Amino acid sequence: MKLHLRHRLLPALTIALLTATACSSEKPGTATPILTSPGPATAPSSGTDPADVFGALKACDLLEPTTAAKGFEPPKVETYESDNGCGTAKRGYASVSIYLVPEAGIDKLSPGQGTKVPSKLNGREAVEIPGDAGTDACTVAVAVGPNARMTASTTLEQTGTNEEACALSREIATAAEPKLPKGS
Repeated sequence: MKLHLRHRLLPALTIALLTATACSSEKPGTATPILTSPGPATAPSSGTDPADVFGALKACDLLEPTTAAKGFEPPKVETYESDNGCGTAKRGYASVSIYLVPEAGIDKLSPGQGTKVPSKLNGREAVEIPGDAGTDACTVAVAVGPNARMTASTTLEQTGTNEEACALSREIATAAEPKLPKGS
């Protein structure tokens, strides 16, 4: 009960104190409160919310057109790399995924077991990481501004090469890239 009453009195006391301290004996006039409503202080907005970079764009909508044509299973939502991810597999061939990562650019991407190779995709900064998850794997990441990215990853299920995995990742990334927002 005391805690509940304290939370009610705190905003009123804050306004009363600010009103009282806003007075000056040097200048005549009526005191007005500096703070008109109690509330948390907020930092100025930079104008872009990282969560809004991709808007309503869903990773599965980017992945499905390429994988359905190749006989993959229907894609399913995944959340390993971000909350906006999607993956699918084709038994005996490969597992693939796309992630839309609003809070980390391609520079924040770990190469895992591979090596980052800078590249371009339709004029955007990109990076390929052959062997990121070991043999028969590759990730292609495309910049969506300095602080966001899309990643397309492939892991081959049968013996193959990193280059074969990269070819599929590039194909998926190339098909998805035109639907990505233009970064700043």
